[in-house]
Amino acid sequence: MVAILVLNPNSTDAMTRSLQSEVESLNLPSSYQIDYYTGPVAKSPPSINNQEDADCSTKACIEDFDNRCPHIYKVYDGYLIACYSDHPLVNELQTKITRSGVVVMGIFQASMLYAMNFASQNNKAAILTSGHDWEPLLDRAITKFCANDRGSFPATKFIPTLAAGIPVLDLHKPENYPHLKDCIQQLVENDVGIILLGCAGLSSLSKRMKSEYPHLKFVDSVKVGARLLISYIEVGDI
Repeated sequence: MVAILVLNPNSTDAMTRSLQSEVESLNLPSSYQIDYYTGPVAKSPPSINNQEDADCSTKACIEDFDNRCPHIYKVYDGYLIACYSDHPLVNELQTKITRSGVVVMGIFQASMLYAMNFASQNNKAAILTSGHDWEPLLDRAITKFCANDRGSFPATKFIPTLAAGIPVLDLHKPENYPHLKDCIQQLVENDVGIILLGCAGLSSLSKRMKSEYPHLKFVDSVKVGARLLISYIEVGDI
């Protein structure tokens, strides 16, 4: 049995249930045990809208693990941090977990691995995210991930992040979908063929987007993250 923990570092149970629905739709073999964790209500923010929220949620989760459920560090083969950002919880867990062969991955990193393989000059990738605070943060994260020697944005494969200006917990509301379509059109006009859904709250809309824009690739970071995490665990056993 391979045990995986999907971590939602914010404190909204509804978001965790949405993540669970996305992972369960993959119909993974019964040999995989998937558990879920939600950040502590008293200390973790209900949604993560900026770097301050990310830092706060990291501190809250680590304190919760240390004080209430230290077994979390010991029983899983893989950990998927389901917040679309260069979330500090990824590095914190990698530091805390010293067992060999354990994989810790964030959904941002997973989607970037996908994009680096499939994006090109004529078929660029871009992140579609929630709030405007994320635009500079995610662009810096892209540059950092690509390890550009000059510290410049990797414009041969990406265009800058586009925010819808919609709060995370409101992304799923029907009245906001037309604006998301406007954002998609804006990306298409900039030669984007791969749209990275840069918020776990967008994952539930990926099926609809794919049906309405069959010529585009919408990357559900939660599903890609789960698949890549499993692949890395399996490769580690070779």
